[in-house]
Amino acid sequence: MPIETWFPLAIYYEELVDAPQYQKLLVETVLQLEKQSEQKILERDGNPEMAWTGDLHGVEQIHSDPRFAWIVEQVEAHTLIYLQEIGVDVTKLQLFIQRAWPIVSRPGQSVGDHCHNTAHISAVFYISVPDSEEDAGSLVFFDDVRVNEVSPGLGSENTDIVDQDNFLNQLQVVYEPVAGRLLLFPAKQRHGVTMNETDDVRVSLSFDIVITASDRIKGVYEFLAPAPQQWRAFSQ
Repeated sequence: MPIETWFPLAIYYEELVDAPQYQKLLVETVLQLEKQSEQKILERDGNPEMAWTGDLHGVEQIHSDPRFAWIVEQVEAHTLIYLQEIGVDVTKLQLFIQRAWPIVSRPGQSVGDHCHNTAHISAVFYISVPDSEEDAGSLVFFDDVRVNEVSPGLGSENTDIVDQDNFLNQLQVVYEPVAGRLLLFPAKQRHGVTMNETDDVRVSLSFDIVITASDRIKGVYEFLAPAPQQWRAFSQ
């Protein structure tokens, strides 16, 4: 008797072959941006266990910085591929990088669970990763829907009833960081980053992407915002 699985979460990833030639510049640029914001950090907001994330320190528009032009081009190209692979007609859309920021994770630091509610697609690019990838802080996606959890809390560590993890009962999936790797995923998916347990620094970039209707498409869209060119800002 078969058991069929449906409604998969689509996580896209690609190793960018040109990444090594940009690594040095990108690392230097990110660390420079972090240093320039040091006075705003105030001892890392009193939480030394939290990785430095540029979006919390006024560094969230790196997509407009020419030093990041290569990775911006890569994000744009692979986002189109990702959307086409999940069946989206990209000719009817406009896509915008809404925000983009660097992350610096030093030994003992992590990023708490969260989702990006103001975006539609999120991207992560790993610039530099310690040699011990499995200990450098992994990206974890959480299944909040839990469609196969037939009894609420059945998979909880406090219940301890599920004796074997498999693809039918897993509540999370883990992606280890890989230098030069780009990942794309639905921005609404809750995720976090585990602690960097190495002695080295992990450097990455995050992008938030927004989808609207194409400016060429006219009409009413209940679930797709019209092109921003059609918007009117308040005069106040």
